[in-house]
Order: sequence, then C-alpha cells, then structure tokens
Amino acid sequence: MLLQVDNIHVHYGPVAALKGVSLEVGESDFVTLIGSNGAGKSTTLRTISGLNTPTAGEIIFDGNRIHGLSADRILRMGIAHVPEGRRVFKDLSVTENLLLGAFTRDDQDGIKKDLSQVFERFPRLLERKTQMAGTMSGGEQQMLSIGRALMSNPRVLLLDEPSLGLAPNIVRDIAQILTEINEQGVSVVLVEQNAELALELARHGYVLETGNVALEGDAKGLMDNEHVRKAYLGI
Repeated sequence: MLLQVDNIHVHYGPVAALKGVSLEVGESDFVTLIGSNGAGKSTTLRTISGLNTPTAGEIIFDGNRIHGLSADRILRMGIAHVPEGRRVFKDLSVTENLLLGAFTRDDQDGIKKDLSQVFERFPRLLERKTQMAGTMSGGEQQMLSIGRALMSNPRVLLLDEPSLGLAPNIVRDIAQILTEINEQGVSVVLVEQNAELALELARHGYVLETGNVALEGDAKGLMDNEHVRKAYLGI
C-alpha cells in the first residue's frame, strides 16, 4: 500500500477534529473523502501533507513514517497538496507560479519537461503564461493551483474542494484532467463537497462524520448506499 493513515487523532486546542481516522491509498489509486462541513475531511488532508500534526496514530508513505515531518519534507517525498481556495501567488505570472511548484527539485531538464506537460494539459495556462495570476478567473486559478502541484512531480496528489465556486463547464474540465492525471499513474485523494461528482471519479470512498470514518467502500457501492444517497446525494 502506498499511503496508509492509521487511527489518527488531531486536536485544535481542546477540540478533537479527528477521532481515529484510518484510510488507505494504493499505487495509481483514486480515493475520495466525502462528508458534511466540519466532518474532518480537510483536516485529514492537512495532516497527511504535514500542515497538522496528529496527536495519536501514524501515517506511512511508501514504507516510511511521515507523521511529524515538515510539510516541505513530505512534499519532497512525493505528496503534493492543492488546498481549498487555490492560494495562487496573485502578483506573480502563471509561469512563475508553476516554477515555484518545482522549488524542491534541481533537475532542470525534468522541470522544463514537466512545465511543457502542464501547458499541454492546461492550454488556458499556456495562453496566459505571462499573465498575473490574480487577474485570472477562478477556474483558471484552480487549474494553475493543480498545475503548480504537479510541478513537484508527485506520486500522490491531495485535492481539497477543487470544484468549489466554479461554473459547471469548468468543473467538467477539471474532472477530466484529474482522471487523466490518475490514469498516468498519480494517486489522487479528493475531498469534494459535490459527493456525486467525487464518487463518479473515484474508485474507493470514505464517508467522514464528526471526525470519524462512518462508511467506506467501493465508490459505486457507496452511491447505492441508502444513507449516502439521502445525506449526501439528495436522493
């Protein structure tokens, strides 16, 4: 198993945000976490990427314990995180933002190759490569945020609410891009409020409720689960 999260607990002061979350992500896997606001989805991603430190439990990536390591060390090991809200560098150009995503690397030929691949995958970014990121639309900034994460050459890509606030046609474009990224061998862990979209894209899903994994299973099976349909799919 490429990534194992085993019984992690996370506290914000006295408040328990995660209460024993466990999940697994295989090579070239596509996993989604769904649940209501405050269920612990974003905290789970932040803990995997090193932005939060668990108070108990462990996280194993490629056979190595990574809980407690710094976020940049975890990035260097191969886990990239696309946070909610995009968080691009608004006063830098598209190209400058993308190159910042490769700050952990020193293989210049590889960086140039990956930059070309990002522009090939996101033609809009190529069209706007000299444009300041802050002047772009929300959808374009989301593409930039994903492209910047890919510049670190990750083995696992964590995405937090990539469809939030975007027009349906842009959401479809990003969904297709995530599928292609996964098909090329990158494991994807997707947190997404649009549960129907998430379960359509993923192979395996986890339902988080109040800091716990309430359900898990094959994504298609979860779509047919009565509780999931009523609580998260509005059916």
